[in-house]
Amino acid sequence: MERRTLELLSPAKDVETAKVAILAGADSVYIGAKSFGARAAAGNSITDIEELCKFAHLYSSSVYVTINTILTDTEILKACQLINALYNVGVDAIIVQDMGLVKKCKTPIPFHASTQCHLTTPEKAQFLNACGFDTLVLARELSIDEIKKISSTVNNRLECFVHGALCVSYSGQCYLSTAIGGRSGNRGVCAQPCRMKYEFVDANNTPIVPPAHYLSLRDMNRSASLMEMIEAGVSVFKIEGRLKSPEYVKNVTAFYRRLLDKIIENSDGKYSRASFGNSQIQFEPNPQKTFSRTFTQYHLHGISSGNESFSTPKARGEYIGKITQTFNGGFFYDNADKIFSNGDGIFIEGKNQFGANIQKVVGNKVFVGMPSEKINVEKGALWRNKDMAFERNLQKPIARKMEINITINENQQNWILSADTCDYRNVATEISIPKSITEISQNFETTKDNLLKNLAKTGETPFVANIEIKAKTLPYLKISQINQLRRDLLESLQQNIISTYEQKRKSIQRRSAQKQSFEKQPFSLDKYANIYNNDAKQFYADMGFDIQEFAPETQSTLHNTRLMSTRHCILRELGMCKKQGKTKNFKEPFYLRNNEITLQINFDCQRCGMDIFQK
Repeated sequence: MERRTLELLSPAKDVETAKVAILAGADSVYIGAKSFGARAAAGNSITDIEELCKFAHLYSSSVYVTINTILTDTEILKACQLINALYNVGVDAIIVQDMGLVKKCKTPIPFHASTQCHLTTPEKAQFLNACGFDTLVLARELSIDEIKKISSTVNNRLECFVHGALCVSYSGQCYLSTAIGGRSGNRGVCAQPCRMKYEFVDANNTPIVPPAHYLSLRDMNRSASLMEMIEAGVSVFKIEGRLKSPEYVKNVTAFYRRLLDKIIENSDGKYSRASFGNSQIQFEPNPQKTFSRTFTQYHLHGISSGNESFSTPKARGEYIGKITQTFNGGFFYDNADKIFSNGDGIFIEGKNQFGANIQKVVGNKVFVGMPSEKINVEKGALWRNKDMAFERNLQKPIARKMEINITINENQQNWILSADTCDYRNVATEISIPKSITEISQNFETTKDNLLKNLAKTGETPFVANIEIKAKTLPYLKISQINQLRRDLLESLQQNIISTYEQKRKSIQRRSAQKQSFEKQPFSLDKYANIYNNDAKQFYADMGFDIQEFAPETQSTLHNTRLMSTRHCILRELGMCKKQGKTKNFKEPFYLRNNEITLQINFDCQRCGMDIFQK
């Protein structure tokens, strides 16, 4: 039975965050280059990414770079040059949306199909496989059954999001930010208008419910369903958050690392991990303790409600309980001095929403804000979105160690100091100590003890060493000489590990696109294919699809353009499902509106979702 590799993929806004993710247990990281990524605010230089690749590859962790925006004709060539530079410094794969890159880029680096490619059906998966993509990132909205259907259709690695912020629209199919301010999500500069407050009215301008954040969703958390996802065919488990803090990434990565390790450990060899090394952390991972809008599995087990964050798009954090008694400047809470710390951030949801920091805790009394403020605290639900005690532990250093063997042997000419990995990479190195120029120790036991003690001092290297002395004689060495030998040996082993990885990386090359016929059309042949350059248009033609329309971003107006397609349904979340006749007192169509825009909602009850247009 061939083992299936399970990969934990973490986000990084910069190299330091990526290193934190790897130390916390990530098997791979995804990061933006200096341009062309879907998070324009998260860019990194070639030099920084080269440094990251060397660090990651020590653990056999992969580095993926996002070039997942749609590109102009002039940008395509620059993007191809960037991809070539990234390949040359060690990047493992590029996450891509624009088919123009598949047409134009000749660098052999593997491409991953971004979630921006809007992969929701087996037919679309077959098309992306034919395009030569190695890994397919599925739409966040898919259920277990839908994932199974795709998995049974293609042999590609399937990657799914398991944690983090949710786009309310199908990724790659949202033009709302473009319509409001000309900032395209497909171009990497989404302004997140989905998190804004809107009125919800009918055709007669009658309010249906009070204004709220009707397009704002909770955060995804599928930690309870990892085994189901694995059995459905998912191999790569992706954490969202390329703009998140290193602390967030560290916490969430460590949390999912533990869960996947437990699954692998109990699989009787069915599953294996994609990288090496055990993380050593000094905190108890808890996703509620860092940024959280509260959680949802988001339709993983079929269409469901309970996905909304209508009251606020901000972080609530972890639920603590109810505030039932207040005083001028604070509130009472049983055992408050055992629950809260000075500086904790809290969010209170009563008649109004209220957020503040805790100034001090005295017994059961919690004082909020500055002493001079005397804030009037309302009764209501209490959440903590900043836990100072947890953050202090989170700030403590972490490490990731790989087990190695260090052996001292000898032959007639030399003592041989060797090191080799304890995993299936079987990477080794050795240093010879010539007997012709080195004195034999006259005190074998003392020298042996010195060697055992000092060779084991691996310090801040990525190794923890088992030491074995097989030699019958030993060289006379000063402590400083032993330490230098250890440093040289471990440095040589690191270089050999990286070189071995590099040979393997260069042997994996992207497949060429192959035109094929499809029983069912894999996608709509219109502007929603997001063609933004002539190379993409020609690529689709080469694959047998004649698409004349260019992407909505090229249009002078987005009136009559679908700005968003979503599985989210406002009426479902409000308990007002049309199928149950709960909207008969209101006249359709319904609208969302604020000072920026008026949006018409078309409820598609057949698929249980919404399409949104600009009025």
